Amino acid sequence: MKTIHHLLSAAFLAVSAVSAEPAAISAKDLAAKLSALQQDGSSYVRLKLNVTPAGGAPKFTLQLQIKQRRTANSTEVVYQVLWPKERAGEAVLLKLSGGKFSGAVFTPPNTVKTLTSAQKNDSLFGSALSYADVLENFFAWDDQKITGTETVDKVSCQILESRAGKGSPFVRSWIDTRRLVPLKVEKFLPSGKPYRRIVTTQVVSDDLNRNLPAYLEIQDFQKGASTALDGSKLKHGVKYDDSEFTPAGLGQVTPPR
Repeated sequence: MKTIHHLLSAAFLAVSAVSAEPAAISAKDLAAKLSALQQDGSSYVRLKLNVTPAGGAPKFTLQLQIKQRRTANSTEVVYQVLWPKERAGEAVLLKLSGGKFSGAVFTPPNTVKTLTSAQKNDSLFGSALSYADVLENFFAWDDQKITGTETVDKVSCQILESRAGKGSPFVRSWIDTRRLVPLKVEKFLPSGKPYRRIVTTQVVSDDLNRNLPAYLEIQDFQKGASTALDGSKLKHGVKYDDSEFTPAGLGQVTPPR
């Protein structure tokens, strides 16, 4: 987020809105700073997903733990359900390396299904977030440009447009350049039609004293679904065994030491 990955990483210390006017910054430099924030090594996250499915299906809440390792060259994340009891232990492993997606889904007690690249846009635990949303770092894409300014939640933001290539889907991010936080992100199909919106409603300070979104509202325009993400705990510099980022390790639900 993070990208959509650091939109998922947060704690609960409030940070006040800014009144000072941020200094001008180029699109390339702004994207590079945002990209670097996502390449933060190993971390552990606890959060809640409050899901409103499409079609009037019942709402539900999941408490999750997230194990992640993010570098400039690869991203590995494991999402595991802690609550409710009837879904505890469900897990998803997602990897992105060299532009190639891979992963696996674990259902207790011992069912593992491999994910293919064709499934990267599938829903994460039935929420309005896709696997691609929590993996991709669009701030690292080659084509970055500032298309204007707009006020979001009383904060003047630079609108950064990120494209992976001509004719590909693209992303617009409304960036609070002082705190280096995306206050709104919209994803578009190549036709220019928006299909996902992610809005930050609370910004907090993490354990590295950086500003990150803590409460997010996600809308899936194609399915008519929405999800609220409520972050509660974030810790960097944790140690993981390589086995935890394998399909066989998805049953290990214990948090890091």
